Amino acid sequence: MINIEIVTILAQVINFLILAVALYFILFKPIVKQMNDRAAEREALLEEARLEEAEAAVKVEEINQRLAAIDTEIEARLQEAYQKAQEQSESLLEATHLEAEQILREAEREAQKRQQQEVAQLQEELVDSILDISGQVLAKAAPEVIHDNFIDELTHEIWELGKTDMRQVHAIRESLTGRTPTVFVTSAKELTPDQQRNLIRTFSALADSNVNMEIKIDPKLITGIRVRMGDLVVENTLAMELTELKSDVAAALEENLDGKP
Repeated sequence: MINIEIVTILAQVINFLILAVALYFILFKPIVKQMNDRAAEREALLEEARLEEAEAAVKVEEINQRLAAIDTEIEARLQEAYQKAQEQSESLLEATHLEAEQILREAEREAQKRQQQEVAQLQEELVDSILDISGQVLAKAAPEVIHDNFIDELTHEIWELGKTDMRQVHAIRESLTGRTPTVFVTSAKELTPDQQRNLIRTFSALADSNVNMEIKIDPKLITGIRVRMGDLVVENTLAMELTELKSDVAAALEENLDGKP
């Protein structure tokens, strides 16, 4: 009896060890590897963001250098005009004085005009670069749930339209009379079957008829979707929000440059 119990205990111990080893290789080890991979991926994204931030800083420095060169040119032109005025004869002093003032004003206006054009062009290039870099970083770092939320917000907006503005809903339906509407969807990422069914259900309710749907993937949208059905175009994407921020970024950049000593 004792031998049987020992054998049973040994068998259970061996089974436990086998189970522990199996759990290590099947569950624990893959989980640890996945955590390490995610940590490495986050570190790579952070490093890329630092590099892109350094690139933006270089462009800002380039703007400052070009502004300094423009200031030097303005000073040189003003000095040249002043020297020309001083070299005129005494008999034409009054006329020369008036002419010199005119030259100074024209030189200053021209220099200021050129400076404003250069600054405006450089600011626009910098803003475009900032938004482009931001879009690239967000496209890589934004979790899937943000894309899903953008889609949910758009469908919710369509359902709310039926509650708040039936006049527009009737106008949309009348424009689609006599044909099966096609919903053209442009998405930043692949849509799940549930998302596709939800979009079809939403726009079928809006059109009050069955609809066809065509889907195109455009990563430039970053997250979210753009939908067109007839004359109706609705969009809820991160790219659209970045575009709407362009004027704010440009204003902030101009304020920063104006306040620079």
